Amino acid sequence: MKFRTYKGDRTESGDYRKIHDFLVESENEEYTYARFDWMMTNWEYLEDQYLNRIGIWEDDEQNGKIVGATLYDHELDIIFPIALSGYESLYPQMIDYAKANMVRKENPNFHVFASDSNMELIQVLKKSGFVAMEQKDMVARYEADYGIPEYALPDGYRITSLAEEEDFRKYLLCMFKGFGHEESNEEFVFNQEKQKEMERAYNKRKCLDKSLKLSVVNENGDYVAHCGMWYDAASRIAVIEPVCVIPEYRKKGLGRAVVFEGIRRVLERGAKRIVVGSSQQFYYSIGMVPYKTGTLWKLK
Repeated sequence: MKFRTYKGDRTESGDYRKIHDFLVESENEEYTYARFDWMMTNWEYLEDQYLNRIGIWEDDEQNGKIVGATLYDHELDIIFPIALSGYESLYPQMIDYAKANMVRKENPNFHVFASDSNMELIQVLKKSGFVAMEQKDMVARYEADYGIPEYALPDGYRITSLAEEEDFRKYLLCMFKGFGHEESNEEFVFNQEKQKEMERAYNKRKCLDKSLKLSVVNENGDYVAHCGMWYDAASRIAVIEPVCVIPEYRKKGLGRAVVFEGIRRVLERGAKRIVVGSSQQFYYSIGMVPYKTGTLWKLK
């Protein structure tokens, strides 16, 4: 077994693709391949200066295949130890490494996420001085045999994708408003530098299908709702991330419509399951069901 840290940046150089493929093989549905891909393309909020703290374990007898990794999601506050089936014995090493190398001095709070069904990791955490917290992470799912959902849009509205209309300004503005940044009096900035950044983040990526980055367009041509959908044919698992609707356009069925269109597209590609990391009533109301739960553990 060989240990090393992450090499490369957030583009598809270095270890990016290797970690993506490792997560696909793991079929981890709490920290999915899409959660990693979204983090690596969401440049504005990713703390990429900590990428080289990600720990990687490779099996020399499997031609150096990645079999374990300690990951984070955007910020170095919560660590996700993930191991392939049969390599659970790595958990003590992974927790020891994370405790020694993945704690920010300016933020000593240290949390590890564990699936409530992963008893091997839970036992390691208990022995390492961690205690379970109230915070939960929930997953809901939609199975292929539920069928392709139908939806209707109000007159004058339509759905487009970044593959059909690559307008990064409208795309980012929709998420800026949809996630409440405008209501918080933040300033939306889009310039040539941001345009180039988005082109680097979204174009020529094998892991990103722009035809699955969907937005609802109103009569004026503005994007007013969004659903990001991810699909990897190797696992046949699709992931919803993120979904938002601009406040003044809520309660019109737009969120439901754009999610259903994403589900329709991935089912046509062969998806067997669609998952979302959420317990919001919205997802249950459109036919998704509770699936998995996980807990944050804090070092005493």
